[in-house]
Amino acid sequence: MALLIVRSWKRHAHLWHRWLGIVLGLLVLLWFGSGVVMMYVPYPALTEPERMAWLDPLDAEQIQVNAWHAWQAVDRPGMPSAVRLNTVAGRPAYHFKGDTRWWSVWADSGQPMQMSAQLAVDSARNAAPGARALSAELIDIDQWSFGRVQQHRPLYRVSADDAAGSVLYVSSRTGELVRDTTRGERAWNWAGSVIHWIYFTPLREHGQWWRQVVMWTSGAALLLVMLGMLLGIQRLRLRRPYAGGRRSPYRGWQAWHHWLGLSIGALMLTWLFSGWLSVTPFDWLSSPGVTDKDRLAFAGGPLSRADLSAPVDDLVRRHPGLLELEWRRIDGQINFSMLDHVQRQLLQPMPAERMQHAIQALRPGVPVRFERLTGEDDYHYSHHQQAVLPVVRARFALADETTFYIDPLQGEIVGHADRNSKWNRWLFNGLHQLDFVAELRARPVWDVLVIVLCTVGAISTMTGVVLGWRRLRSRRKK
Repeated sequence: MALLIVRSWKRHAHLWHRWLGIVLGLLVLLWFGSGVVMMYVPYPALTEPERMAWLDPLDAEQIQVNAWHAWQAVDRPGMPSAVRLNTVAGRPAYHFKGDTRWWSVWADSGQPMQMSAQLAVDSARNAAPGARALSAELIDIDQWSFGRVQQHRPLYRVSADDAAGSVLYVSSRTGELVRDTTRGERAWNWAGSVIHWIYFTPLREHGQWWRQVVMWTSGAALLLVMLGMLLGIQRLRLRRPYAGGRRSPYRGWQAWHHWLGLSIGALMLTWLFSGWLSVTPFDWLSSPGVTDKDRLAFAGGPLSRADLSAPVDDLVRRHPGLLELEWRRIDGQINFSMLDHVQRQLLQPMPAERMQHAIQALRPGVPVRFERLTGEDDYHYSHHQQAVLPVVRARFALADETTFYIDPLQGEIVGHADRNSKWNRWLFNGLHQLDFVAELRARPVWDVLVIVLCTVGAISTMTGVVLGWRRLRSRRKK
């Protein structure tokens, strides 16, 4: 009876491994290739240097109304949660965020901004200086307009005839450039992010459907490799070899699949498992991150009429070359974050005592330990993006190990970690990107290691794809 059960288990394991491989093998093979592409070409995003290049300096003589009167023109209840001032198409504009949406008002006239295709073209012109002609169309969504830009929908998609084949995305709410792409960037992303994340527009615009597809697809691929490893180990003979002294019963493509699967299978398991974790399946290891409540507590309350009534034309006049002002409330006191062509910094540096008081408000009454970091730690570090340094690390004595990272030069919360996110950091970043220690993620060491392992994994998967194709052809002939 036991022998029948064992044989039945092996039979079903072989069938599941075979047909899962036939269905998913090509996708797993593409995951290896697209992962390598993503190491060098990330999903399109507007970087801070690109945004600096787009912005024109503010002109103090053009600023005729203060932020409070501009907010009155929006005619919204309450106070905005964020305010900034910059130049759009040659004119200064206030941008207000409230109820998760943005409203903009011209700072020279106090009139609400009315976006048009021509205004979008004028706004985007700085981002494509080599273009002779630009054309704009209003869209709700396309392949490159996911992520943070969704709060600016609908978007004006501005196509440029420059050498780079630029396509620029301008907010229909603020007139600001919110994303830029080039022809090469888009082409490589079809071979990278789109395949790797199954990031096709008809699916991605339905967020929960996309999440379920990724979760169950990667889960099924994980089962495929697990079964392959179990069968591969079961068929391996080290003490009592097969005829001719062979350790594997297979020949040809099957032998290659057996040996390569055993050599790279454990790593493939960790990659698929960590990829499965990337969509927080069943909300496991989910973390709230930095919430709006946290930001409000750190600010010491919402912006007030007095905060918005502060005149800024003289401030702009005293700082020539200023690109943007952002109202920044910290510990109940108004401040300004200033952006020029070099950096962002606070107008008035915050004393350490006030900064610590603002941080304590994040978890009132809870003991906290402050540390100033000039280098990276395990949860605040550079990899694909440069980590902000120095930072103040605030560790609260809570069961979930809540930790915040605050940029003292900006007066801004730039990082968060808790028990779940720390586990996720090791199980996802560690396993999926081999991102365990600084020495391992140093480049080009990391590049060489990942590419070699991806190549071996791809070859192993390709042997399975060949075997699956041969199986289907033999069934068709029969």
